[in-house]
Amino acid sequence: EKLETLDKELAVATDKPKKAEKLNQQKNKLEDRKKMLTNITPTAPPPLKHQGEILQLRKELVPLINLEESTKGRLLSVKETQSLARKDEILEEISQLERDSRGWFEDDGSFALRVERCRAVANSQSKSKKGSSAGKSTGGGAKTAAPSNPWISASSAKPRTTKSAAKAPSANKKKQ
Repeated sequence: EKLETLDKELAVATDKPKKAEKLNQQKNKLEDRKKMLTNITPTAPPPLKHQGEILQLRKELVPLINLEESTKGRLLSVKETQSLARKDEILEEISQLERDSRGWFEDDGSFALRVERCRAVANSQSKSKKGSSAGKSTGGGAKTAAPSNPWISASSAKPRTTKSAAKAPSANKKKQ
């Protein structure tokens, strides 16, 4: 805006050399300032005071949200119901930690910016976890040595001892 008005004043002040010189100096200063300001890169807002705890709670929240989305329209088991009840507690705890992270003299706009940045970090972490877990194989090489049948047959089981044989060594120890 100021550059435009200076250009207009320069066009009018062509017959006055001193005024034109001062306007040219002002115009050069404004252009230099504009270049300086465009070269400045803004810094990220500082993290929230309790950001580590908030991120940890958001990690706990992701499976609960997935569970809630997957169980639409069907009855939930007791365990699922309890875990979804924990979701509300986690959300309340996150909002409390966000409120506690606010500075004394911090205005609403800058605080909202910091909270949004914290949420963006949490979302990026959860997306990166999903992407990295999708590339992993589910089978492990170490499991091939284990027997394929988890049930143990009677012949491969350890021989049982009778109760009297099991008590005998402990009775001998008491006598000594």
